[in-house]
Amino acid sequence: MKKQLLAALAAVFAFAAGARADITVKNVAALQRYPWNGLVDITCTVSGIEGETNGLKLAVAAVMPDTGRARHVRHVQVEKGGAWSDDREIATNGTYRLLWDSAADLGPVRYTNMTVRVSFDAHERVQLWEGGPFWATTNVGAEEPEEYGLYFWWGDTVGYRREGNAWVASDGSSQNFSFSSGNTPTYGKSIATMQSEGWIVSKDGTNVLAPEHDAAQAHWGGSWRMPTYQELYDLCYNKCDWTWTTQNGVNGYVVRGRGDYASASIFLPAAGGGLGTSLGYAGSDGYYWSSVPYSDSYYAGYLYFYSGSHSTDDYYRYYGFSVRPVQGFAE
Repeated sequence: MKKQLLAALAAVFAFAAGARADITVKNVAALQRYPWNGLVDITCTVSGIEGETNGLKLAVAAVMPDTGRARHVRHVQVEKGGAWSDDREIATNGTYRLLWDSAADLGPVRYTNMTVRVSFDAHERVQLWEGGPFWATTNVGAEEPEEYGLYFWWGDTVGYRREGNAWVASDGSSQNFSFSSGNTPTYGKSIATMQSEGWIVSKDGTNVLAPEHDAAQAHWGGSWRMPTYQELYDLCYNKCDWTWTTQNGVNGYVVRGRGDYASASIFLPAAGGGLGTSLGYAGSDGYYWSSVPYSDSYYAGYLYFYSGSHSTDDYYRYYGFSVRPVQGFAE
């Protein structure tokens, strides 16, 4: 027996990085398992696939009824050939069954009017060097490469947009936010403390923000994440060529791959950074967070640039910087 819990939303998204534009997902339905144990059964229909889908994956988001904010969820499995798998990649048309562990993503809170959205991971991406990650072509919170997008303190997943002379939270929770040490829970915390509190995890020997504190993962879901310090270092020094330019009226750098990757590039707008209630150096400087904390209790790795230079370093975690997501590694 199942009891209706979640409103169904038929969301149709085209995949913008390699799949045909007429591939759609629709007929989304979500049902709570009964008796309630946190599990939600979701079905959807995929159509329009012809040939290769180039790793196209399903993405699931829950729309919070109190804020209207869509939150990408991670604890989802997909049924394939009678077996459940964490791999959400799709290759054929038809009906897909998904199982979402809502308790693992949202905790014990039970909503009765939540909306579930199933879509494709539709953010454009490019690979800039062999063996490197795929880089998104926009910042988190931006629709176009030239848009500044949202600004985050290090470890923040809400994000803040500049409206007039104020910082407004993306989820509406704050209308006049201030980027300060007092509003930055990761500031002043040691590596050991952040590990014990779940802010960071060790991955391949490197401390990085945990997925639930990674701005790219929180906003885009799927396998998107913030770049590591090494990835920003390679982007800055080892693997790409940088050209300062103005693109559609916005200053920034075109970062282009070399050799076989010379046709691939991204644009990094000089979005400036947030300090207190102010936005500084927009149009002249750019600041982008990595997922890696510095060894002391106050700094984290970042990329910064202006027209005459680009570099990587560490800076105070309470500043409001941009986030440019990356995804996976080349196989």
